[in-house]
Amino acid sequence: MPRALKRHRPDRAWAGPALAGALLAVLTAAGETRAETAPQPGVVQLNERRAPVILDSAEPRNGDVEIVDESALRFYAAQKQTDRVQAEIARLRRRHPNWVVPSDLDTLKPSPPEEAAMWDLFTAGRFDDLRTAITSRQAADPSWRPSEELARKFNRGTFRNAAKAAAREGAWNEVLARVRAEPEAVRSLDIDIAWIVAEAYARTGDVAQAVAFYRSILTSHPETALRLATIQKAMSVLPMGQVEPLLALGQKAADGMSEFRPIQLDVTRARIAAILRGEAVGPVEPGDLAALGEAARKLRDPGQLSLLGWYAYHRRQFREALEWFKTALARGGDATVATGQVLALREMGQEREAEEVAFAWRGPSVTNTALYIDLVERQLAWGAGSSLEPARLDRFAKVVLTLGTGEGAQALGWYAYNACQFEAAADWFQRAVAWKPRESSVLGYALALSRLKRMHDYWEVVNRYDGLFPKVVDLAFTVPDPQARDTSPCAPVRAEAQPQAAAPAARASRVPKPGQQAQVQPTGLPVKRSEFPIAVAAENPLRFPEPPAGTKRTREYLEEVRSAQPLIARRVIGVGSMPYERYGYTLLPGWTGKDQASLPAGLPNPPAGTLAQTDLAVATGGLNVTQTRDGDRFSPFDTAANAGRGTARLTGQDR
Repeated sequence: MPRALKRHRPDRAWAGPALAGALLAVLTAAGETRAETAPQPGVVQLNERRAPVILDSAEPRNGDVEIVDESALRFYAAQKQTDRVQAEIARLRRRHPNWVVPSDLDTLKPSPPEEAAMWDLFTAGRFDDLRTAITSRQAADPSWRPSEELARKFNRGTFRNAAKAAAREGAWNEVLARVRAEPEAVRSLDIDIAWIVAEAYARTGDVAQAVAFYRSILTSHPETALRLATIQKAMSVLPMGQVEPLLALGQKAADGMSEFRPIQLDVTRARIAAILRGEAVGPVEPGDLAALGEAARKLRDPGQLSLLGWYAYHRRQFREALEWFKTALARGGDATVATGQVLALREMGQEREAEEVAFAWRGPSVTNTALYIDLVERQLAWGAGSSLEPARLDRFAKVVLTLGTGEGAQALGWYAYNACQFEAAADWFQRAVAWKPRESSVLGYALALSRLKRMHDYWEVVNRYDGLFPKVVDLAFTVPDPQARDTSPCAPVRAEAQPQAAAPAARASRVPKPGQQAQVQPTGLPVKRSEFPIAVAAENPLRFPEPPAGTKRTREYLEEVRSAQPLIARRVIGVGSMPYERYGYTLLPGWTGKDQASLPAGLPNPPAGTLAQTDLAVATGGLNVTQTRDGDRFSPFDTAANAGRGTARLTGQDR
């Protein structure tokens, strides 16, 4: 049962002159408000008809209060109607046993008799009718003015109703506009209206003014119940880091505990949430954390249980986090809780269990779907030796096909390639290149095509990604080592060599110095002119789905009439040098006009004067070779004797 506030009078100023001055200073210093945000549910609820009431919560607190409406009592006292005053006092005492009779009832001045009907309208809260009555009386008697008491209370009541109506609609800028338009209203604010004004500053982004308003309430009002409610209101609209200074204003009880101890669970929850958001807040004491855990188990609320799980995960207490997440799921937790469980299992090394949880919760959450694909990718990365059952592979393949994920298709492609299943590898790489073309996917696709002896498709892929993926183009310029032995699982079985006599020790070869190998000009090229470069279609065949049989594409760019594809690739920003640039050839300038290779995005330039800078200058075209025409540029590919020719040629391109 909420207890009544002592000596609080909603029809009078709720604080002394010091607080009124402080609030006026806050309003004067307030700047332009920022964008309006959506209202959030607060801890304190108000009785919209009469006075504000702090309702009971799920966990009863000693600070729950109710503000007593003394409007009728003060009206009877001002009219010197002693019998009615005593009857109203008896009624209020029966309804609010802790209420104390105000001491200033004898000092109230009576209102003129002609205002009796107007006071009845004010007491009933009929402000529109009261405004009409005042207007009608002034129209009949222009010299008549309402009494000072009636005018003050009427203005304050009107402001109160307007502020509460605007707050209900979330029109916080309107609340502040009314406060600025009527600065005198600050001197007679009720506590619930002061809360609304402070919340309006917070909702409009003026956090500093909101903190100043809440601080003014705390420093000027001694009632512990209202101070508790003020902290609760501040926690519901302010960042926890801004509430910490307000908590420091709490008074100490005889046992040394803060007066805000009854809401310590709320404070602990807010601090944990702020820590997870990366805010700087006060510490979470072990005793407070244990109390919150016990309360969460009793309430069986999955939200609070998962909050403790995320906090344990943040502290890298993964086993503790796992237990909290499992408990939260058992109490009806959602897919976000399952995400926490998957992450905790993964950090503990239980990836098989994490995979099952992520797969089970993949539907409600795209995060769980991404985690499932990532977990299976890790397993596939171990190659053919990883223990993936056929059922798991089939399940993963269905998810990949349904979602069209390039990462998953690439993982299946490399897994099949390492297992010597080149047909399956080519199919998965082809889809990976179509869904998300990356260098690793294109490289795998080219290698699979080479293994399958599909050389036409192989050279088409290599030429298509010329200028974009150096590793793919480098396949055409890699000279096979005749002495190298294929040690891959797919290598053909070789007959056992007969033992031979040990050969005499040969003289050690000279080791080249760093950088010398980059200066040696090769005498021949491992690629034929008919294979590279050749003009190929730039579009990926699987990039767009084929239309149904019997239909024709209409109004699509694929039907645009295009000229022949360029033979020379253009420079791409963020892509390193192509393999053939070491032979003295270059690419056409990029769209920015840049004609030199650049580092991949995100990599810093080496420090000046270092060996890395010298090597980078060579790798990115420091040879100062001018661009050539298509016909001249690659003509040495057919003649080994001309491989080292570095004669400058004219720039041009054949379309």
